[in-house]
Amino acid sequence: MQGEIFGQRVATTVDSEVARYYLERYAQGRHENPETDQRISALYRAHGSSLPSREELKAIAMAFSVDFAALFFAERVLDNACNKALNRRFARYLENDTRVDADVASAYQILFVPGWDYISNGSLTGADFAKPRALATRAGFENHLVALPPTGSVEQGAHVLAAEIARRTRSGKKILIAGTSAAGPVIHLALGELLDARELRSIKAWLNLGGILHGTPLVDYFEEQPRRLLLDAYAWVKGWDTEAVMSMATAPSRKRFSRLQLDSDIVVINYLAIPLSGQLSRFGGTGYRMLRPEGPNDGLVLLTDAIAPGSLTVVALGSDHFLAEDPEIDRKSVALMKLVVAYAEQDTTIACAGKGDATLRRARR
Repeated sequence: MQGEIFGQRVATTVDSEVARYYLERYAQGRHENPETDQRISALYRAHGSSLPSREELKAIAMAFSVDFAALFFAERVLDNACNKALNRRFARYLENDTRVDADVASAYQILFVPGWDYISNGSLTGADFAKPRALATRAGFENHLVALPPTGSVEQGAHVLAAEIARRTRSGKKILIAGTSAAGPVIHLALGELLDARELRSIKAWLNLGGILHGTPLVDYFEEQPRRLLLDAYAWVKGWDTEAVMSMATAPSRKRFSRLQLDSDIVVINYLAIPLSGQLSRFGGTGYRMLRPEGPNDGLVLLTDAIAPGSLTVVALGSDHFLAEDPEIDRKSVALMKLVVAYAEQDTTIACAGKGDATLRRARR
């Protein structure tokens, strides 16, 4: 398959003829198969301008294919006016200039919130943010790695992060938070429940990099016996707390997500990896295949479950959950820093009406 979606060139294998037809023909305005065209058009009419829910996207994957559903979801995200503007600016930064104004950078501090088991495996997976931190320093940002318990629960991590934010607030610098994978629910809990008004005012933006905000079905897989015994044994060997692992299951995660409400003054930008079946990294393939029955996923989390509430989304088509595997990730990291600061600094309100649409809700101070 070869084609283009929102300026992003795609050349890979896909899991079905309908996925290939969608990208190479239908999405380019070339309607050459009346029966297939009618099915796809009916799908657009059914969803209007809204994003498919988790259940709806799974149904689309079953009716068409997983790759088709991933492409349809990417197109729906990018059809949103706010997301469209965001992705265009990101592309412009990547193409023309990824430098950050030194005076602007000096007004901020970035708190990097690492992913699961970042001390043991972070250098391999990128969960320790070592390279992005070096790039942030070079760009002029004061930055700190939040020392989460490396294999702690979501709740443990959130309390550590909240204490770190309270401490960093005293410097007077504006705070940007960047977190990956298991750090997503940690950040969401801290921002949504554990900080006071003064501490929240210091936080200007959250960059959500594939956060497992609704948990991951991969943990669910090990809830029932006899697979739970395998998890217990593996956790014992690795020195993990099994209950900490279970805090990332979907049931407690979705319950936690539903009760949290973010301060509308905080800009939230997702960097959403959307891989097709022919674009998986060396780390993403096993999890992707296990999650395929649930629909499009990035190798650890369902696509719908990595989007924060009231947020904007940059689409990383072709990447999976392990973003450090992207050969262009260094340039993209700096462009993302510049993008997040630009949105944190702007003084106009952008509102996108409609169910499931992204919204940037406040007038910038």
